[in-house]
Amino acid sequence: MDLGLTLGSLVAIIVLALLTAKLFPNTGRLDADRVARNIVRYAPEAQVADVMVDATGKVALAALDAPADCFGLARLLGDRVVCRLLTSADIRKVYKDHARITLVLNDFTQPEITLTMPAATLAQATKLLDGFANREEATHAA
Repeated sequence: MDLGLTLGSLVAIIVLALLTAKLFPNTGRLDADRVARNIVRYAPEAQVADVMVDATGKVALAALDAPADCFGLARLLGDRVVCRLLTSADIRKVYKDHARITLVLNDFTQPEITLTMPAATLAQATKLLDGFANREEATHAA
């Protein structure tokens, strides 16, 4: 194997990747309709009650009417939306401050999700997540 050929190929791939990223930027953002549509596509039994999109437009939480024991998480990865239904057992820890919520999950594929939100949306998200955190604590206390 020729080292010059290998390094030249690697440089060419990197240059093409950077050029493609500059020429075709991904400007897509999540909105309430897109999140609801993708969560229902992911889990047809889900009934979306409310959607809270973070300020970056890359992550969203969805309160669900059904199934009752979970909530939706949607994340924009490239031009695709990855959806999950999370229960209290999926959440290891929730960190909150004045503008952000960080979910630490029991999953190695998405171990930590940070949402930056305006105050009103942050209050809604906190209320949603507190219900799941309190449910888990009540289970352990019993």
